[in-house]
Amino acid sequence: MIPNFDRAAGLLALALALAGSGCSVYNYVAETFSDSGPASGSRGGSSSSYVVLGVRYHVMDSAEGYVERGLASWYGSKFHGRKTSSGEVFDMHQVSAAHKTLPLSTWVEVTHLDTGRSITVRVNDRGPFVKGRIIDLSYQAALALGTTSEGVAPVEVRTIRGPETATRTVEHRFLQLGAFAIRSNAEAFVQKLRRQGLARLSVRTRQRNMTLHRVLQGPFEDNAEFNQAVSRLETLGITEYTPVNLPHWKPIRKK
Repeated sequence: MIPNFDRAAGLLALALALAGSGCSVYNYVAETFSDSGPASGSRGGSSSSYVVLGVRYHVMDSAEGYVERGLASWYGSKFHGRKTSSGEVFDMHQVSAAHKTLPLSTWVEVTHLDTGRSITVRVNDRGPFVKGRIIDLSYQAALALGTTSEGVAPVEVRTIRGPETATRTVEHRFLQLGAFAIRSNAEAFVQKLRRQGLARLSVRTRQRNMTLHRVLQGPFEDNAEFNQAVSRLETLGITEYTPVNLPHWKPIRKK
């Protein structure tokens, strides 16, 4: 989250003092330097750069081709219900992420380098402002990636969409290829499908009466893409699949 600059200097000094006593600087700074809305100059507006703790960050003109390795952290209840830098309300139970310089609404694939587990998230906030940390995941995203107990984890972040200027929520078609009570089983199934040459796979966790980890392929932009994917499945001998419509953020690109 973007810091509250009116109290940044004093709180930073206190955070540094805490560091000397063995307390976690990141947790203190991340939880205290929060704001209920996007700071002036954040990418929530039209600015190409912003300043946090005396450091100017320049937002990328294009997210295309971005790949970086570093540490992922996560944030949750202390920011739940507050506005992000994009102006959206942060929901810790939804999958989202904060990044310092990627354009807001960029979609990225985050891969845990120790486990190989990966998730797809959309960037809608700024942070983390700690050296070595390249992305801040929502609690739900961290839960899906398996990093909530670790606090931080080594990851690779890779963009999976080009530059975007705005988004809107639409119903997109997916193919549900399986559903599992245990997430590791869903991930093992994804790896098996990838070895068969399938792409655009993800695991979505649904928590209602019970937790269910669904293996999905998609989203598909149109019937042609959808039908091509179905034909590919049948060629591989995969006949157990279910078409589903799920909310998805669709980029509205510049003309």
